[in-house]
Amino acid sequence: MIRSLKVLAPFSLAVNVITIGVTVAALIPNIGLVISLVGAVASTALSVILPPICETITFWPNKLGRFKWQLILNLLIIMFGVYVFIAGTTLSMSNIVACIREEVLEVMINLFR
Repeated sequence: MIRSLKVLAPFSLAVNVITIGVTVAALIPNIGLVISLVGAVASTALSVILPPICETITFWPNKLGRFKWQLILNLLIIMFGVYVFIAGTTLSMSNIVACIREEVLEVMINLFR
């Protein structure tokens, strides 16, 4: 018998994490496509869009350089980030739709055999 839950808690947490991971892997056979979608959204936001926004907020309004060149540069970087975000998300979504379409087609073909 375990007398203290402090000893049991880490093992319970580990088992719960493994159970959730196995369940997700079983429910989503093409998990790579979902991960690519998450990567397209998160990596673009964290690495390209968020830093110029933070820099603009930090230096607003007086420390943006002559003719506000830092603001213009940050806006260009943000626009590029939004373009990359849209392109990556569109590509990931089209791959997910194509995979689902193939699976549905395969099921329908097997249904009528």
